[in-house]
Amino acid sequence: MESPATGSAEARVPLRWWEAPFSVLGTRGGSGVNKTEQLKAEKDGLDVGADIPRYAELGWEAIEEGDLDRLKWWGVFFRRHTPGHFMLRIRIPNGISNAAQLRAIAAVTNRRGRGIADITTRQQIQLRWIPFEDVPAILGELREVGLVTLQTGMDNIRNIIGCPAAGLTRNELFDASAVARAFTDVFVGDKAYTNLPRKFNVTITGCRENCTHAETQDVALVPATATVEGASVEGFNVLVGGKNGSGGYRIATPLDVFVRPAEAAELCSAIVLLFRDHGSRDARNKVRFAFLVEEWGETRLRAALEARLGRALERAGTDERLPKTTDHVGIFRQKQATLSYAGLSVPVGRITGDQLEEVARLAEAYGTGDVRLTPDQNIVIPNVPDAKLGNLTAEALLKVLRYEPSEIMRGLVSCTGIEFCNLAVIETKARALRIARTLETKIPHGKPVRIHWSGCPAGCGNHTVADIGLLGVKTRVDGHPVDAVDVFVGGSSGAQATPGVRILENVPCDALPTVLEGLIRHIEPERLRRQLRTLSPGGAVVSSRGGSARPRHDDAGRKPILLADEIREGSGKAVVVNGREVAVFRCQGQLYALQNQCPHAGGALAGGVIEADEVICPLHGYRFSVKTGACSTDPTLPAKTFAVVAENGGFTVDA
Repeated sequence: MESPATGSAEARVPLRWWEAPFSVLGTRGGSGVNKTEQLKAEKDGLDVGADIPRYAELGWEAIEEGDLDRLKWWGVFFRRHTPGHFMLRIRIPNGISNAAQLRAIAAVTNRRGRGIADITTRQQIQLRWIPFEDVPAILGELREVGLVTLQTGMDNIRNIIGCPAAGLTRNELFDASAVARAFTDVFVGDKAYTNLPRKFNVTITGCRENCTHAETQDVALVPATATVEGASVEGFNVLVGGKNGSGGYRIATPLDVFVRPAEAAELCSAIVLLFRDHGSRDARNKVRFAFLVEEWGETRLRAALEARLGRALERAGTDERLPKTTDHVGIFRQKQATLSYAGLSVPVGRITGDQLEEVARLAEAYGTGDVRLTPDQNIVIPNVPDAKLGNLTAEALLKVLRYEPSEIMRGLVSCTGIEFCNLAVIETKARALRIARTLETKIPHGKPVRIHWSGCPAGCGNHTVADIGLLGVKTRVDGHPVDAVDVFVGGSSGAQATPGVRILENVPCDALPTVLEGLIRHIEPERLRRQLRTLSPGGAVVSSRGGSARPRHDDAGRKPILLADEIREGSGKAVVVNGREVAVFRCQGQLYALQNQCPHAGGALAGGVIEADEVICPLHGYRFSVKTGACSTDPTLPAKTFAVVAENGGFTVDA
């Protein structure tokens, strides 16, 4: 019998993925109102698994358009930059792996993946350059070592992230990795969870050192204690509605709920199913869980959860997180006597098949064969006895994947970039490494700095929570389009989370070595974060493409006042009006206002170029009339317009 918080056990994926398609459908929420919803209504994404062998025989060109998207439910991604070759994303809950799994991944990487793989900010590994005819065999090889690629893309619960030193670090309230595995077991292969309105990110952590960027997640369980019947109980406080993309960083909201580890998977499941049943299915850039949290508020959401679970929820306990953060890079004593773990820096997460094979060897030779992946794209080898630690640090691989890297390289994180990603607008990984190596020669060793690169507004490089965050954009130099970035500073997650503030826009990437050297030398990120918290009434500062809203508002305090000369002809500016992000443009001497998020994929229209009376989205080039909002690229995607009215010697937007 199906419980109110979980899906149907009968709908699970069979042990052998090539078996007949599933006969039991999960509950559906909402109706199809956009292309993706229509795609899901026609055929569940998991059902494409039965077609993979046939397509492998026919060749990738025979894959139907809808199935090309549905393959993402199986973690198989078409990439237009590498036609005929696919990316495979491997689910690794909590980033906990082992030598056998790494050897299997290394073998595939070297045999069919051109020798490279990427560690992601969700503690997964992505394989590149995979010919589709090899996909069936590779999925089978991964299955043999306990790995699956299921539901790692599209409208699914993505890999559950957690502390990579779970069960090892002395700075944890308790080991939460079992909860991450238990929740993963609930939804992987279950169609009750494969038709969400949008992707869903979860972290479950007992670490007190804020190593998983909890505030960026749709649901975050963070370590807490509560007093129950006079006794102290360990568990989690629940945060909801965090995100990086779809309009920028929204800091997850405390739900005022405490949950014990034994009940945590059920609670997470209930939250996801509420999102499935009640989340909007309209424009893709407005359907993340954060928007339902904003619409309902924490009180209504908590009441709906209690109704679904059939019991009252305990109120939040004491947050046990520390003010500091860690990346787990270095040599650390474990809670187990005479054992240590070695955290190795993997710059931008790019690793070779040979290096994966060598990590597997070292994990067995010096530890117990266990390996961990981190949210900062690094590797941890645990359970190294004191007697073996010196020999491990002398190994050749640790001169490349260093446990004592420079501060520049240690804090370097990058998304995939345009090399392989369909959404990115600039190249990131190779450029990030090249610039970091230049900075290493100029910046004194010892000054910590986290530099994160995101190639598009989706924010997969977590640029919003870095000391220096770089967001890829396009700009023009001497009339020619070039790769550029917007520069954010002061971002952080943790109990005192602060969104990075955009201080520079459209900086050509060729100028970055000089710009970043100056910033690193003269900025003090933690001091800046303290100042930002002081300036912001709620403790958070929201920055938007096109510049932050000035602290001038109407009498109600909800609408920023724009001055007549504030926006130059042919340009735009982003402002926040009543909590809504709006782009204001000056075109032919008049001011016009549209929603800032592009209806196509969430690009920031305020940063676009204006031609005639149309603004061109900087992400994918969709064109919108600044006067009417009509989209000439796709007439089915109009942008919402708002009136610009005179007020108090300036202008406000009626939104």
